Amino acid sequence: MPLYEYRCQSCGRKVTVLVGMTADAQELRCEHCQSTDLRKLVSRFVRGRDEDTRIDEFVDQLDVMGEPDSASRARDLLREAGKAMDDDMSDEMEEMFEADQEGED
Repeated sequence: MPLYEYRCQSCGRKVTVLVGMTADAQELRCEHCQSTDLRKLVSRFVRGRDEDTRIDEFVDQLDVMGEPDSASRARDLLREAGKAMDDDMSDEMEEMFEADQEGED
C-alpha cells in the first residue's frame, strides 16, 4: 500500500497517509488539526536497502575514515553501526562500548 504526503492548508504541517487500494476512498484528514484541506506533495523516492547493504556501506565509510580520534566519536560510530541493523541495536552497542570503557579505566 502506498504512502502519500500532503500539506495541510489549515495548520501547515506535513501529513503522511497510508492509502489503501480499495474502491472506497476515505476522506483524508490532517492528523494534527483534523482539516480536510490537504494538498498532495511530490515525495522523494526512497530506495529500500537490506541490512547487509547498509552494513557494507557503513564498513566502506569506516575504511575511508580510519580510526576514530576520540572516545565520543567511537561511541557515535557504534550507534551508527547499530542503526544499520534491521533491529536497531544502537542502544545495545553503546552499552557495550560503555562497559568496555569502564573496564579500561
